[in-house]
This record gives sequence, structure tokens and C-alpha cells, in this order.
Amino acid sequence: MIYAALLVFHNLTRWLVLGIGLWATVRLWQGHRSGRAWQPADRTWLRVFAWAISLQCILGFGMYLLPNTFISATLSNVEFGVIMKNSILRFFVLEHPLQMFIAIGISHWCNWYLKRVQPDALRFKRGAWIMTLTMLIILTGIPWPFLYLARPWLRLPVF
Repeated sequence: MIYAALLVFHNLTRWLVLGIGLWATVRLWQGHRSGRAWQPADRTWLRVFAWAISLQCILGFGMYLLPNTFISATLSNVEFGVIMKNSILRFFVLEHPLQMFIAIGISHWCNWYLKRVQPDALRFKRGAWIMTLTMLIILTGIPWPFLYLARPWLRLPVF
């Protein structure tokens, strides 16, 4: 029951993370291309993105660490060499968590780093590239339904 709820919230939060991340990235690229001054809202959107991706991480690790779930059963019953040879198991046990953990680290580092960069033109340029990289890591780490992993676009609770 807890796992099912975490799975639904993890899926819904994915869209929140993607939307906020896309908006923050667009703002940075617009600021870079227009030459406008850095605004408090630019930093706010980066902070909201870091908060949202951290929430997503908490939900994901909750699913990862719960007993009697797919991941815990796999880690308990399947040898690591077998996991590495199976692309689906490898993705969910290692690749997905690792990619998302890297993206979280970059998003928090980006917040810290961009506070220190001057002038604004350089802040926008570096921020835009960092956020683009972060979004690419996230997008390639999501189990999209059109990939061999075949997870649904949207998971809703079943009553």
C-alpha cells in the first residue's frame, strides 16, 4: 500500500520536476540571449527546482528502501553480476538512481555556484548550460513508455 502510494506520487512529481526544470532552463536561456539583468525570480526558480528534485529523490529512495518491493527483492535474491547483465534490472537498481542523484547534486551545486558568478551575462550563460545538462541527465534517466522499460506516462491511484 505504501509502495503504491509512493509510486503514484513519484510519477506525479516527475511532471512537476520536468515542468519547473524546463521553465528554469528557459528563463536562463532567455536571460542569456536578451542580456537582461539577473532577477530574484531567476534564483527562485532554480531553488524551487532543487527543492522539487529533492522531494522526488525522497520519494524514490522511499520506494528503493521499502522491504518486499521489486528493488529489495532483486537486491536480496539476484547476484550483482546477473543484475548488471540484465538491462531492465540494471536500469532500476543502478542507472536510474545514479543519474538522478547526479542531477540532484548538479542542481544544488548550480544554486550555490550561480550566487557567486558575476557579471549577470556570465551567470545566465553558465546557468543555462548547467541546467541544460541537468535536464538531459534527468530526461535520459526516466523510464519512458516508448523505451524498452515501458513505464506508463501517468500513474493514478486505483481505489
